[in-house]
Amino acid sequence: MRPGLRPRLWTAATLLAGLTMLSAGLAVYGLSRTQSYAHEAMAAQSRIEAYGVFSARVNDWMISWLTRPETPPDPATVLGTIDQLDRLVADDVAGAATSEQQAQRARQSMTPARLRGFFGQLEKTLAQSGPGTPQGDAAIAFYMAQAPEAVGGQIIQETRRRENALLAMDRLQNTLRIFALAAGLAAPLVLAALYLLVLRPLFGRLERVTASAESLASGQFPRGSGGHDELGLMLARLRQMARRLDRRRAGLERDSQRLEGIIAGRTADLSAANERLAQTDTDRRRLFADVGHELRTPLTVIMGEAELGARHSDPLVRAAFQTIMARGQRLNRRIEDILRIARSDSGQLELCRDRVALDQAISAALADTAPLLRRAGVSVRTEVAEIHLCADADWLRQVFAGLFENASKYAGRGAEVSVTASAGDGIARIVITDTGPGLAPGLRDQVFRRFARSGNAPGFGVGLALAAWVVEASGGSMGLLPEDRPEPGPAEGPQDRRGLGLQIGLPLWEER
Repeated sequence: MRPGLRPRLWTAATLLAGLTMLSAGLAVYGLSRTQSYAHEAMAAQSRIEAYGVFSARVNDWMISWLTRPETPPDPATVLGTIDQLDRLVADDVAGAATSEQQAQRARQSMTPARLRGFFGQLEKTLAQSGPGTPQGDAAIAFYMAQAPEAVGGQIIQETRRRENALLAMDRLQNTLRIFALAAGLAAPLVLAALYLLVLRPLFGRLERVTASAESLASGQFPRGSGGHDELGLMLARLRQMARRLDRRRAGLERDSQRLEGIIAGRTADLSAANERLAQTDTDRRRLFADVGHELRTPLTVIMGEAELGARHSDPLVRAAFQTIMARGQRLNRRIEDILRIARSDSGQLELCRDRVALDQAISAALADTAPLLRRAGVSVRTEVAEIHLCADADWLRQVFAGLFENASKYAGRGAEVSVTASAGDGIARIVITDTGPGLAPGLRDQVFRRFARSGNAPGFGVGLALAAWVVEASGGSMGLLPEDRPEPGPAEGPQDRRGLGLQIGLPLWEER
């Protein structure tokens, strides 16, 4: 069975890492050994030069004795050279790698000691007897027989150690060069094997898969893209996933078609319902128009006959006909109100703005709602100055009539409605309060919404919403007064009874 991609890549990476580590180790070892050999060769050369310097200094010292016997030369330069030899030999012994090597080098340290002894004996004899004497000549002959031989022998040994170090360094460089060449040849071979055995087949399979990318979307994979390695396993998983996606897509298409059918059916039902509602609205409007027409035609005749009767000479008959004419006019306004509200249900409010006296509009509303207020036991107190508004007289009368009608329903028997008004900055501010129980908890935020009412309260909950709509369409505003407002009651004292409180702002009439 052929190994998978991971073992093959791991083997190639291990070989490359091994070659890299071997090359780095050989480089470090070679550098260290080369440095050691070079240091040993340089140390041997330094000792050879030191022995040479010693011989030259001794020769200079002896020539000074022979040429000027009356002035003995200073032996310090010779002794300093011997001290330098001692330090070089001590460093050489300390740098030995093994104990055997250290013992061998320690024996060589005897040479500077012997040279120090030969020179000391020569310097002492010449200082006592001087050159040219039998003792001086014998001392010079003894030194010349021993010291040059010791120096020459030591220089030969140091020269041999220097040559050996240079030869070992040269051999090491050749060995490292061979290893570096082998590593350099092995790395391309490993890379070539990696490419031929692993990467090229892998790239070929990937190219075939890429070239057939469109067929992958349908779950059809090109021939030769499979296998038993990691790539083959991944393609097999992709093939399974593509099949599952196909099944899921087919299911979604079926669901989508079913939903489209349901939506089409619901849309048809809604369209039919809208058509029925539109027809019902049309019938309703036609009914209101027909009812209004059928009521206003005989009412016009009645009001005409009442107007003629009001001219009768008998005061009782004239008063009766005036009453009939007044009731007929009120009934005519109610019919107009019904038709106007019916038209406003379409979302369009037709306003006829003109110069309207506020007190007259309130008086007309009170006249319309007087029977309701009387039956409910609610009184109305007005303190309205002469203010003229820019508004629709019929709609404005209907706004106040609606508010008074609400007071008759909700304020309770014995309640009092107060209406005050003031003008300033182009706005008339009208405040309407009552001494009833006020709004139910939680109803303040939605009192101006249509069909908003408290529990089983009577009515449809459109009175305040319609009033606010008319006021805003007239360029004004309408809102509730705060619950904690200071408001004196009629008998119980201040802040004992706080019913509903409304504030209306309407634009004043401006003469052009």
